[in-house]
Amino acid sequence: MISLEVALKHMAWSNQKVFHEISELPSDIYQLRAAEGEWPIGQLLTHLIGAAEWYRYCLTLEPWGEVVPINNHEILKLEAGKLAQLDHLLINQAQLDDDLMTFEDENGPSTYRRSVILTQAQMHAAEHKGQIATILKAHGHHLDLDKFDVWAYTNDMKDTL
Repeated sequence: MISLEVALKHMAWSNQKVFHEISELPSDIYQLRAAEGEWPIGQLLTHLIGAAEWYRYCLTLEPWGEVVPINNHEILKLEAGKLAQLDHLLINQAQLDDDLMTFEDENGPSTYRRSVILTQAQMHAAEHKGQIATILKAHGHHLDLDKFDVWAYTNDMKDTL
């Protein structure tokens, strides 16, 4: 049976690679945005952590922890560790049955299959990493997401897959 495990492992690997690459850029990148009124890079990075906390809650009903606004390289590096832990939890969730998960959101009780929540987690991270790369490109920086695609992940991890 095919599972979401490889997609989630790729997500976790690429999250760490992207966070590392961003930590190598000039420290003024956290306020860059695509257009006035859009979220800056720092807020998008913070949102990735907050979303991972949300998915953990949806899957385990564990309350989410404090999300520290990412606005410098030091915080980015600390939060990368937190994201790695949250991503690991999501990977472990892919080993469980595809149960219906019920949790409270802003509209009251919601119920989704575990696979839907995990798929959303993976897709959501990919969407925002693309958004961040686009903002950086518009401001003269380059974040090559092709270096972090599933092919690169598979090649990098070929001895462990």
